[in-house]
Amino acid sequence: MVELDVVHTISSDLLDVQYYFQSLIEQAMLCGLLSDSGLAKIQWDLLAILAEQTDKWSRGKSSSIPTEKAKEIMNSVMFVIGIQLKSYQMPEQAIDMLKTESLKQLFESGMKLVKQKMMIARRLQKRIMDNLFETPNVYYRSTIFDGINGFFKLYRPQFGAHEIHITADYPVYIGRPRLNGIEFIEQYLRCIEAENAFCICFAAKDVHHLLSGLTKDYPSVPMNIFEPVLLSALGLSIIKLDPIRLDLSKEDILLLYREFTGKSDIEIQECLRKSSFLLYRAIKLPQNARHYIDMCIPKLASTIQNGVLMKTLDKVFLTPAYPELDTKIILSYGDRMNDGKYQKLLEKILQTDQGEERINIVLKEVHSLADLLDIISDAELYEDEIRILVDMLPYPVFDALLLKYPDDDFLYRESDILLYKALQNRKKTIYLMRKKGLEPS
Repeated sequence: MVELDVVHTISSDLLDVQYYFQSLIEQAMLCGLLSDSGLAKIQWDLLAILAEQTDKWSRGKSSSIPTEKAKEIMNSVMFVIGIQLKSYQMPEQAIDMLKTESLKQLFESGMKLVKQKMMIARRLQKRIMDNLFETPNVYYRSTIFDGINGFFKLYRPQFGAHEIHITADYPVYIGRPRLNGIEFIEQYLRCIEAENAFCICFAAKDVHHLLSGLTKDYPSVPMNIFEPVLLSALGLSIIKLDPIRLDLSKEDILLLYREFTGKSDIEIQECLRKSSFLLYRAIKLPQNARHYIDMCIPKLASTIQNGVLMKTLDKVFLTPAYPELDTKIILSYGDRMNDGKYQKLLEKILQTDQGEERINIVLKEVHSLADLLDIISDAELYEDEIRILVDMLPYPVFDALLLKYPDDDFLYRESDILLYKALQNRKKTIYLMRKKGLEPS
């Protein structure tokens, strides 16, 4: 017996998941599934529920409430009814329930579903916190723990079921859920659970080094952690290397550039899907994480294609950086050393042979921009020494000196002229490297 496809009068694609009740009524009217009298009855029943809810909100003390509050309570009522209507398999079934069930019953059933979702969200949060990926990024833990706790502290489904209350600062990769109230929180936590399940497969220090390759300030930036980790792991899988260390090199990224050049978006997606299967063999992932990665592939492919076209694939696939190995140089505009200490340092430099050793002494022991300028002059550093010193200065100090020496007008001391020249040479080098798409170290 041939089984015929069922033709649905209302397309689910036309329904707004964020405002489901309102969009369902609108589509039912357009399709002729709901009459004018049927709509009038629904509106009347809504007003009756609103009156009952406002009475509860005012605790029976007043028959009138502010207009804005009445609107909020009405939005809450429609949100709750919408959750119940979403529970039916097809939109037509939801319309039938609107015709046969009282709106109050649908509201009460929807409220039970809201409370169930609250319990589910709490369990999701606990599961994530019990095995939370360790990262210095301040937004990760604070959002999952403090932010979600803040939501539940403020959430009042009886009168504000549609409200979110929190900003949800940590960005999940597939984007902020287009949902309201507890539905938003539940979906948001499901995304984080999947991302967290993937990230914990890798050593926290390796992820730290990978993200440091993007910016050393990533701990204080509201950035998604999952994306660069997944891209690095997939990239290593594509070129048949072990993905677990997340250690792509610049040469590896060049291979990836050649691999993706000339490929269409669909071809890149297919390449990523094949590499994801290799990745799943290398690391054991729960089903929710695998499903989430599959959902992310179209967006990843678009990012890679754009990186190839713009020749910025090194910003898509990151190479690790190791900031803990960097020389710690702290310079400020104040806190100059006293005269005695400065004199001893000057003598030490003058007594040291010309070259990098003298520069290392300056970098290690000078912590004030004013002292630095005095040392360059008083120690009578040679041109090559000043050039080496300027090239080794951290960007904030280099930028501060550029502002102090914008041009060579009114520069008379030889040390100032040599310093200006070294600053301009470094500035030119940085410009040429960035023009080639390279980031100076």
